[in-house]
Amino acid sequence: MDDKTMTLLHELLSGYAYRLQERTLLAYEQNIKAFFLFSQTPYHQIKASDIRKWMHHLQETGQKPTTIHQKIASLRLFFTYAIEEQLLVNNPTTNVALPKLEDKIPHYLKREELEQLRYLVKDSKRERAIIETMYTTGVRLGELIDMKQSDVSWEHRAIHIRNGKGKKERNVFFSQGCKQKIQDYLSTRTDDLPNLFLNSKGKPVQQRALRLTFEGYSDRLGFKVSPHTMRHTFAAHLAEKGMPLVYIQDLLGHDSIEVTKMYARLHEEARKRQYDYYV
Repeated sequence: MDDKTMTLLHELLSGYAYRLQERTLLAYEQNIKAFFLFSQTPYHQIKASDIRKWMHHLQETGQKPTTIHQKIASLRLFFTYAIEEQLLVNNPTTNVALPKLEDKIPHYLKREELEQLRYLVKDSKRERAIIETMYTTGVRLGELIDMKQSDVSWEHRAIHIRNGKGKKERNVFFSQGCKQKIQDYLSTRTDDLPNLFLNSKGKPVQQRALRLTFEGYSDRLGFKVSPHTMRHTFAAHLAEKGMPLVYIQDLLGHDSIEVTKMYARLHEEARKRQYDYYV
């Protein structure tokens, strides 16, 4: 990357630091650097054809359509910022046709599968509390890990999410049963750490470790379970109960139109499953 392009990238990352999470900024930085390393062209000389060549290269190296979409989104942000700073007039990503995404419904657990998962963790108060919290709130893994005991309102059965995606705040709610399981777990602790959940060694739980735990669940149960599966299950089961999509979206903390479309398909499938059950 030439110096001017690198400077613009650093300004972009600094400007968005207050509204995007660190891992998101890092992904943007890596994607943008990868493009300019491939193109070997200053940003003000980039054309749509340069981006298409990169896309073709990504496809040839086996990159999935979803990954390519994410990489182009990073470039789009970069060039949009350049236009906002009046360094460019046109965005070269505008007329680039992206590969078609597979139109699939997000994977979620059937109710009998959820019960199998609950039974699997029945002897661990900590794991029972984590599973119920993820299922009844629909939070992301990072949001779960960031939860503090002070964020919980026991009276209203609500948890304040202070640093959601896009650094947006929101409240999520949990059931009476979930409340009991969290309190049962907290009663076993003798530490004074603020975190709502700790690992088995009494230290703040880490994303990688929790993902590995869920991989273990999948192996033992014989079906896929992941932190994001719990989030999809939360949304699907609320849809089965008849909650309007707009309310589910609000609880999930989503405002992207593409994500809205995905959950609309999930909502439709979940409602159909409920219909088939009764008919």
